[in-house]
Amino acid sequence: MLGSVAFADLPPVPSGQNLKVLEETFHTTTPTRRQFYLGILAPAIAQGGNVGFEAANADIDVLCTEYALSKAQNPNDGLDAAHEVVIRLMDNPMKYGDTNPDVRQYMGFYDISKGMCEWH
Repeated sequence: MLGSVAFADLPPVPSGQNLKVLEETFHTTTPTRRQFYLGILAPAIAQGGNVGFEAANADIDVLCTEYALSKAQNPNDGLDAAHEVVIRLMDNPMKYGDTNPDVRQYMGFYDISKGMCEWH
């Protein structure tokens, strides 16, 4: 894992679901741009679970503004801040870049170049 950072407590999210950080890392997307990736286990989004698309997206927005933004802007690896945040909620664990059609997941992509989470 490139540029891994220490995990911390997540903020409460609107849906109230229990979340667990699986992966926090920085990725270099171009020679001058970095991405902060946050992979989160969210069992309540599973088929038949009590958290649907809209609620999951509201949770992702809160995770960006209340958790990922500050980590992305203040990396502890001595390198430049990220320009983008990617947050992935998944009902079963998967590593960054892996795919599995049996895993339900919701993702949020944010431009943070202006100091706030702007969905893109």
